[in-house]
Order: sequence, then structure tokens, then C-alpha cells
Amino acid sequence: MKLIIQSIKNYFKSKKDKGLEPVFFEKIGDKNTSRDEMKENLIKALKKNGWTIKK
Repeated sequence: MKLIIQSIKNYFKSKKDKGLEPVFFEKIGDKNTSRDEMKENLIKALKKNGWTIKK
């Protein structure tokens, strides 16, 4: 099996060509962001897009 790795730009272009759009795509951190900050950013992004989080 041959794996094909696409860049993010190519991924979104292929989805757009198929008539699809991503629900959301937000950056939650980079290599200098701590794990806890990424977790909080992810939770905020999900809530912003209508998800409910149970603790």
C-alpha cells in the first residue's frame, strides 16, 4: 500500500473540488505551546463550533 501525504493547502483544495468544506480548521498551538494550553485551546474551538464538553 502506498501512502500519499498531502499538504494542508492541497487537502482543502481537493475537498473544495469535491464540493465539500471543512466544518472548522483552527490552529490550537505550535511547537512552543504547552500541552495544557493546547487542550484549553481545543476545548474553546470545539465549544465555539457548537460542541458540548462533558467533564
